[in-house]
Amino acid sequence: MATMWTRWTPEKVLRAVTEEVTSNAEIVGKFVETDARRRLLAITDPDWGERYRRLIVGRLLTYVVDRDRKSVVIAVGVRRGPSGTHHGYWIEVGSKTAAAHPFLRPAVLENGRKVVALLAGR
Repeated sequence: MATMWTRWTPEKVLRAVTEEVTSNAEIVGKFVETDARRRLLAITDPDWGERYRRLIVGRLLTYVVDRDRKSVVIAVGVRRGPSGTHHGYWIEVGSKTAAAHPFLRPAVLENGRKVVALLAGR
C-alpha cells in the first residue's frame, strides 16, 4: 500500500497559508462592504444627500484585497466621486457644516468577531 506524502517546505507552507488567507479575505471584504452599504443607505440626514449616498452605494463603495509575499491587506472604502469629490470621507467623519454619519468604521468594529471568524475560515 503506497502512501502519498507531501514534503512541506517553509515556502510551500507560506504559499498555502497566504492563499487560504487571501480567499478568506475576499469573503471578509465583501461582508464588510455589504454591511457598510446597508449602513449608508440607512442614513437619512440630510435628506437632500440621498441621491449622492445612493451613487456611493451603487458605484463608489468597494473593497480590494491586495497580497504580496508576506501580507494580505483588505481595503474597504469609497473611491473618489464624479469630479474628484470625496464625500464618502465627509459622510464618515463629518465636517463643520454636517454631522458625522459613520458607516465604514462600524461595519468593521461592530462585526469584529464575525470578521475574525471569517478570516479563520469559519
